[in-house]
Amino acid sequence: MADENVTLTQDITENDYPMQHAGEEIDEILIRAGKIHYGTVEHKMTGANALMRIPLGLTFTPKQVIATLRQTDIPTPYKTFCTHVSGSGKSYYLNVCMGANNGSTVNVPTGTYYVDYIAIE
Repeated sequence: MADENVTLTQDITENDYPMQHAGEEIDEILIRAGKIHYGTVEHKMTGANALMRIPLGLTFTPKQVIATLRQTDIPTPYKTFCTHVSGSGKSYYLNVCMGANNGSTVNVPTGTYYVDYIAIE
């Protein structure tokens, strides 16, 4: 068994996988990762309204945006929210209205909301 370990160690060398190639792959991964932006936007809704538009505050024009709505308090009773990302250029918003169980005429309650987003250049 000791001979097998020696053989395995001898088979894995820098010559089998050049360091330059590995460095190029790492550079490419970092370039791609630099195009992925994420963050959290805090929004305080002080007056109830049928539609809440939360600006994401992006500084670039994204190709893709994923956003979720979050609250830190526990609503009683639980509520269903409808969310939709809209925008163009650098101006993107998470639009929020009440879900089907409350109807379109019901206002989004006041409170503090958070939008967690991922945006890709």
